[in-house]
Amino acid sequence: MNQSAAGISRKGGRIAALPRPLSGKGPPPVLAAAFAVLACLAAIVPAAFGDTGTLAVTATVLSKSVCKFDSKTAALAFGALDPAVAADVNAAASVGFVCHGSAPVAAFLFTDDDGQNPSGPGTRRMRHAAASEFLPYSLLLSPASGTIPKNAPGTLTISGTVRWADFRGSVAGAYTDSVVVTILP
Repeated sequence: MNQSAAGISRKGGRIAALPRPLSGKGPPPVLAAAFAVLACLAAIVPAAFGDTGTLAVTATVLSKSVCKFDSKTAALAFGALDPAVAADVNAAASVGFVCHGSAPVAAFLFTDDDGQNPSGPGTRRMRHAAASEFLPYSLLLSPASGTIPKNAPGTLTISGTVRWADFRGSVAGAYTDSVVVTILP
């Protein structure tokens, strides 16, 4: 008879019989228990060392409308920025819009680009008129999206901020930028 088939192994020069299940078939109970423990640990380890998060998923279905701005241009003027005054400077502008089309209520969405002088996605900068100097600023469109009755006038408010930390050491002079704002649909 084959010694391994009979559950016999050599250990330290002596022969030891490994315990077998009562049926005499299958792995010894010690090995079966070890495999069960390993299977439990494999299930626990990802939960013990992992992390989870939540992803909010949203969508806006635009209406069968055509929305237009009342004016193709608007100005956001921050005015004179005084580095001696330790405060951020805010400015706001507004532009009207109206939505026409077959839908009685229009769902709209505003988007804007990063201007002509971005240093990366979402980082707008005004450029100095004479030097290669830049002044960062931020924009907020309100509302960013919404609904409005067909042919009713609406208003988009554009708010901007230049942080004191950004302009306190800037080169004196005029800074400008141009941002494209789009209304959909």
